[in-house]
Amino acid sequence: MSGACRRCGLCCRQGGPALHGPDLALLRAGLLLPDDLITIRRGELAIELLAATPEPVAREFLKLAGQSGGWCCKFFDEAASGCRRYSHRPMACGLLDCTDTGPLLAIAGQDLLTRFDCLEADDPLMALMREHEQDCPCPDLNAVRRDLRHSATAPERLAALEAAVARDLQFRQQAVRRLRLSLARELFAFGRPLFQLLRPLGVQAQNGPAGIRLSLAPG
Repeated sequence: MSGACRRCGLCCRQGGPALHGPDLALLRAGLLLPDDLITIRRGELAIELLAATPEPVAREFLKLAGQSGGWCCKFFDEAASGCRRYSHRPMACGLLDCTDTGPLLAIAGQDLLTRFDCLEADDPLMALMREHEQDCPCPDLNAVRRDLRHSATAPERLAALEAAVARDLQFRQQAVRRLRLSLARELFAFGRPLFQLLRPLGVQAQNGPAGIRLSLAPG
């Protein structure tokens, strides 16, 4: 790295890095676990490197999970302002330099690891991940955003989203019961629930006696 790290923690607080091909060695060695990771699915809104606004991602990828319900990297030690896994950090962390983003930009979007790279072919979770991806794909969130802005199309779109959210949650509940998945393993296997992906679009979810109901936030 060309510049000395100031240990400000800004990069870590903004979120853990995406994982790339060479990081598979950390998983195979047990230095990273699936429970340390979260899947960002194709179509999910995310802020690309150095971008200002979130856009649907073109390809699925894995990143280090956050802590305390946020995106701050789970391995960031606030008290020490440092990384608890520094000696075994992902490749992107090793390339990160606040004074020269060139090396990090050079690998952005390249050779990304996915959840399907991390499990053996006969792992029972593998089949469920593929089934979920087929039955509960992430919708076109740009199209969803357009439809929700117009009173003529918003009710129909919300109704379709309610059905998709219910289907996604039901699939997850059955998978959790069947394989006794922890929340961390669920987020690795299936990514965040659809109702959470809709929040940036102003969609609120409420679970009542009649099931999941979606509505648009005021304003």
